Amino acid sequence: MIRIAACDDEDRCLNNIRDLFDAYIKEHPECDASIELFNSTLDFMGAREKRRFDAYILDIYIDAQSGIDLAESIRKDDEKAVIIFLTTSEFHYKDAFRLNAAHYLEKPIDPKEFADAMGRVLKAGNERYYAVKDGDGIHRIPVNDILYVMSEDHYKDIVCRDGAAYLVRETMANIMEGLGEENFYLLSNKLIINLKKILTISSAEVTMEDGRRFSLPRGSYRAVSDLFLKYSFE
Repeated sequence: MIRIAACDDEDRCLNNIRDLFDAYIKEHPECDASIELFNSTLDFMGAREKRRFDAYILDIYIDAQSGIDLAESIRKDDEKAVIIFLTTSEFHYKDAFRLNAAHYLEKPIDPKEFADAMGRVLKAGNERYYAVKDGDGIHRIPVNDILYVMSEDHYKDIVCRDGAAYLVRETMANIMEGLGEENFYLLSNKLIINLKKILTISSAEVTMEDGRRFSLPRGSYRAVSDLFLKYSFE
């Protein structure tokens, strides 16, 4: 079961979240998820010390602590938790991006936007893996952990966010097919990048989460930057 925690100091907003969640579950009976509501950061943090949650819906402005503060605390020990921010403005988009938020919902919450956010929660809960075989055996790699794939003659170097790398004998076409995610982009015939793992992009190059830089092919900036923006909050 996917466990969701929502924290907002406005009971009206929490009731709205409950109604939207119940409506989503009614329309998607296959969804195995539950939600707990908290109207203070103190209650929220107390509950989090006792049990694990998979996803969080956090108001930006709560009480003594902000939703940004809570998200920073969550990220210290859980990099994969799904975080969704609630707010009345667009002022905190940069913070949401920095904390790898899955969605940014503006109040009053649009039911379609909430359904989209729930879809992202479920997608994260059903994490996909990519199996590779190297000299040490067979490994199951979480697809979302892969930063990029570099071609080295007949071998391909699959580099992950934890610093791990796997050297496999496979074609780039087969790897792209095996990854099966639209956020993987064939930047050249020797390089696949994960668009979700780009830190910065300029007209000349992209910088990945591990600091590695790759030159952009001539004329590709517009297409790559558009895709980068598309996947920034997914």
